[in-house]
Amino acid sequence: MHACGKKGRCITCKIIVLSGMENLSPLTEPEEIYRDLGKLKPNERLSCQAKIMDGELTVRVAEENKLPHIHYSE
Repeated sequence: MHACGKKGRCITCKIIVLSGMENLSPLTEPEEIYRDLGKLKPNERLSCQAKIMDGELTVRVAEENKLPHIHYSE
């Protein structure tokens, strides 16, 4: 569970997009605010806000958001 309950009020669901950024919906208002504040890089999105519109997507969970009890692939 993420802190804001999918409302885009935090960055606990931040993902790093490795490929397929063009297949995601446009930035939402909360994402634009975080980007303006320097909390989201151009290759990062909030998984609670971004929707896959078409095609494939490869992402990585941001290190600061990884949960200790889950094994993440490299």
